[in-house]
Amino acid sequence: MSNNKLVIVDDDEMLLRQFKSFLERKGYIVFTAVRGEDALLLLKEEDADLMILDLHLTEGMQGMDVFRRALEFKPGLKVAIHSGIGHDKDAVDMCLNMGAKMVLSKPMALSAVKEELDKLQVT
Repeated sequence: MSNNKLVIVDDDEMLLRQFKSFLERKGYIVFTAVRGEDALLLLKEEDADLMILDLHLTEGMQGMDVFRRALEFKPGLKVAIHSGIGHDKDAVDMCLNMGAKMVLSKPMALSAVKEELDKLQVT
């Protein structure tokens, strides 16, 4: 059973605010981080079901490293990769092979994000 907690990691603070506001209205408890290191701390402190992760962060750890580290202490974590147009296909494929559940392409309508989360049964 889901506890509706998720962590969103993206270096676009406006996008984080939009995601957070939208998903909180849908009943989620949303934590946000602009740096990978902060996301890992949140994952350790909170009992989150899901992480939506941008692979290319401007500061600190990159998304792939965040994903690897998160799986070390939270192996059952569901991860959705959030990546822009022209994303690094090899990195996305590696994440899918590591267990990422889906790829959300940027830009994406917020309602589409909710539909994708529903597919993961994180409602």
